[in-house]
Amino acid sequence: MSTSLIKWIGILLLAVGFIPSQGQNDLLDMLDAEIKPVRTPVDATFKSTRVINCHSIERMQGGDLELHVSHRFGLINSGFKKFFGLDESSSHVSLEYGITDWMEVGLGRATVDEQFNGFVKFSPIRQSKGKWAMPVSASLYLAAITTTKDYPDPTWVVDAAHRRSFVAQVLVARKFAPWLSLQVSPTFIHRNMVATPMDPNRLFALGVGGRVKFTRRAALSFEYFWLKDRSLLTGPPRYNPLSIGIDIETGSHVFQIFVSNSFQILENGFIGDTYGSWKKSGLHVGFNVSRVFTVIRKKV
Repeated sequence: MSTSLIKWIGILLLAVGFIPSQGQNDLLDMLDAEIKPVRTPVDATFKSTRVINCHSIERMQGGDLELHVSHRFGLINSGFKKFFGLDESSSHVSLEYGITDWMEVGLGRATVDEQFNGFVKFSPIRQSKGKWAMPVSASLYLAAITTTKDYPDPTWVVDAAHRRSFVAQVLVARKFAPWLSLQVSPTFIHRNMVATPMDPNRLFALGVGGRVKFTRRAALSFEYFWLKDRSLLTGPPRYNPLSIGIDIETGSHVFQIFVSNSFQILENGFIGDTYGSWKKSGLHVGFNVSRVFTVIRKKV
């Protein structure tokens, strides 16, 4: 190889080594300008649309239908005569449908006081990670409840409007880790009819609840509601509802079994009319089970 050829090859290598270094920087700048910030949603804060009694921030995806069944047995301390509460029960069955990925509607029937309920749940805020991360998820739950039960005195004239109650909740939750989720639930309840003129029509409560996962398919769940002005309610003493249970995931089913001092299932009942006490063994065994069906399959 001649000396002149070696010299020209060296000059070419130097040029090639310099030019791409400048072009590479320009190319990286262009790519950085084109790539949009990545924002990843945090899923499965709760595995069910309920913490236990209270709704969770979760809702059905658009096109999905949930059959949700809730059941409460009688007092555990009722003894063998009532088979430790199994002879008495209350239940609630509902169908809940995702209109969109952020709005769910539902209709249900409860055996206590022969109540029908309807609700809508909006979930505009979802916890996310990455650029412009959102620290919490939030849902707004609005419900109406009406009783069809006959009143004890047939001479009472009760308008349909007097049979209704209304519920509003702001549900705020955060998934702190794959095994820990917590939720707070400020709650307002308006009851059109109350037992006496001294009873408040409006009730304010603050709920807290959570889920602690301890295996791949099981988690500990808990829920507590503090009821403001509880002492103003006439009749038997009321207690703040406290529930503790286990969640079991079985594919498309979520099964919850728990112990609670509340016998009723809807918000006007388990928040406003809990007569059992943990200190006095006024406890009930209950369970929730749900099954999800895809009604409208999303296009990929």
